[in-house]
Amino acid sequence: MRISAILKAVVLTFVLAAMAIVVSTGRATAQATSQATSSRRADSTAALAAAQNLLAAISTRDAARARPLMLPGAQLVSVNDPASATTGPRMQTDSAFLATLAAPGPKYLERMWEPTLFLQGPIATIHAPYDFHIDGVFSHCGVDTFTLEKSQGAWRVSHIAYTVQRTGCAPSPLGAP
Repeated sequence: MRISAILKAVVLTFVLAAMAIVVSTGRATAQATSQATSSRRADSTAALAAAQNLLAAISTRDAARARPLMLPGAQLVSVNDPASATTGPRMQTDSAFLATLAAPGPKYLERMWEPTLFLQGPIATIHAPYDFHIDGVFSHCGVDTFTLEKSQGAWRVSHIAYTVQRTGCAPSPLGAP
């Protein structure tokens, strides 16, 4: 009988220890999941802020503000919508874009709304409708697509592709500029 009681005590101790490990692992997993969700939310917010800050730099023609928001060698591609046989994509380097932004010229306003963000590790893609105004007059609308990379703790634009639609634009939900 004594061996049976010892065996029961050993089995009970083993079961309780296993349960403690399962509970502890469950807490650690929940905590890690919560931290990952919080980190993902912070990255999403920061990536979107980088894109919005670039649009603000465009709207103030501030090349110095735009430069740190873009990776060296970033590319910009615009495509007319609808595309025509005589127009193809217009490609521009970050250097050419920043030079245009820094030069004296008309006042720009570019606004995006309802962005959709896809995030995977250090890469983010933002897709959003936008409108563009020159000196307070509507110029065109379209869709902006930003690709961003997180490096050294900061989100920076590596590529922007956008459509240019001059007619048939739906009214902006942001209202008049």
